Amino acid sequence: MSTQVQSSLANLKASTAQLVGIIAGAQHIPAGSVDVHFVLTKQVTTLLADIIQAHEKGEYIPGIVVSYSKELMRVHSMTPQALPNWHSIGHDDPWVARHAWCKQVHAWEVLGDNSCDLSIVPNVSTGPLTVNLPSPPVPSPAPVPSPTPIIPSPLVIAGPSSKTTPKV
Repeated sequence: MSTQVQSSLANLKASTAQLVGIIAGAQHIPAGSVDVHFVLTKQVTTLLADIIQAHEKGEYIPGIVVSYSKELMRVHSMTPQALPNWHSIGHDDPWVARHAWCKQVHAWEVLGDNSCDLSIVPNVSTGPLTVNLPSPPVPSPAPVPSPTPIIPSPLVIAGPSSKTTPKV
């Protein structure tokens, strides 16, 4: 490798290490700290823009750069504005293999430098919760009401007189 390529790779590695450090730290900040997440999003977005501007036409791009780029595009397409899901960003994001930069990502992986790897980790705050609830009572079948028997009564005819006579 030429000195220029080695220098470029060293800069890429340093910038990516910064990116990984911020993302790894953001994964531990509570979701309710919206202002902190917005500041980190801006910081990482600026760093990502610098990395892409300097290396998008180069031979190497770390997978985490592509993964965060994907997450940033997802967030910016949402209305209302949302925060990045820091837990979905990682060098092992399966979406990276379908990105236009997958050849550069593969070339980076071939270098064998794992110092900037950050795996996708499940977000513990949004994972499934195990709750032990008592079993619900088993409902008994509802009784079927029996039809009310109709008892015939004698026919009563009322006429002009005040007397009524039953007719049978």
